[in-house]
Amino acid sequence: MREYIEANIIEIRKYLKKRKKTTSKLNNASIMEEFKEWSNDPIPEIESIWTLPDLTRNERLKIFCRSIKKEIR
Repeated sequence: MREYIEANIIEIRKYLKKRKKTTSKLNNASIMEEFKEWSNDPIPEIESIWTLPDLTRNERLKIFCRSIKKEIR
């Protein structure tokens, strides 16, 4: 999972680099402020990574609820 997240962060950084060239200085600052939390800091090796499952399809939602033994009414 960690490799997948790191690959996504690399792609987002590439996009931000291109986006910075086409936006105004003010918009640039706000975009970078929004993403500065994760853009400069690498993911700590000892920290656990938690992700939420994709529950957009009804089948996935049912499987998830069954796995946590909770029924949706």
